[in-house]
Amino acid sequence: MRYKVIGDIHGRTNWKKLVDVDNAINIFIGDYFDPYDSNIDFDIMSDNFNEIIKLKKEHPDNVILLYGNHDYHYMADCTEHYSRFQIYCARKIEKLLLDNDKYFDGIAYAIGDKYIVTHAGITNEWAMNRLPDTKVEPMEMAKAINELWKENKWAFSFENNSGPYDYYGDTCTHSPIWIRPQTLDEHNLYKGTDVKQIIGHTQVSKVTEINGLILVDCLGTVDNCYELEFEEN
Repeated sequence: MRYKVIGDIHGRTNWKKLVDVDNAINIFIGDYFDPYDSNIDFDIMSDNFNEIIKLKKEHPDNVILLYGNHDYHYMADCTEHYSRFQIYCARKIEKLLLDNDKYFDGIAYAIGDKYIVTHAGITNEWAMNRLPDTKVEPMEMAKAINELWKENKWAFSFENNSGPYDYYGDTCTHSPIWIRPQTLDEHNLYKGTDVKQIIGHTQVSKVTEINGLILVDCLGTVDNCYELEFEEN
C-alpha cells in the first residue's frame, strides 16, 4: 500500500497538488486553521477545510484526518489559546470542527508496525504518564491515544503537560499535539527501535528525516509530502 503524509495545512491550498485518492492513503496531519498569511480570511480557510472534508466523505478509506493543536484550541474542551488564534471567527471554526468531528480519525494513525503518525510526536514520558499500561507497538499505541482523546481531551493540552518556564512545547511531558522535535528526539518513545514517527507541527523547509523522526510540516515552502510504500501483512 502507498501512503502520503501531508503536513500542516493552515489554510493553504497546495495540498491539492499532493493528494492521490485513487492510488494512496492520504494522511492529513492537522492544523487546518490559523494561517500565517494574512490574506487568507475565514471564507478562504473554511472553503479549504470543507474541500478536505468533502474528500474524506467521498474517499473515507483513503483519506485520514488527524487533529493538531491549532484545531484543538477551538474546541469546547480547550480553555487555552495558541498563536494566531482567530478570535473573531472562533465560534464559526468551532462549529466547523464540531459538525465534522465524525469524519476525523483522532490524534494518531499507525502504518503497520513500523510507522506511527501524530501531529507532533510521542515522548516516553507522556506515554508513561497518560497511558502507562499500553503496549508501545504502533497499532496499540495509536488506538489507546485515540481512545484517550475521546475520553479526556484535556490530557493533550499545553498547560496540563507543561513544565516550568515552558513557552514553546519543549518539555518532555508534552502531548502528541505539542512536543517539539528537539525534545522529542531526546525522549522519543521509539528510540532504539526501528519504528519511525512521522510528525508535523514544527516548520521545516523540506521533508526531513533524522534519528527515526520524519518531519513533514513543509507546505509553507515546498509542494511536497512524505511518501512511502508499506507491505501490509
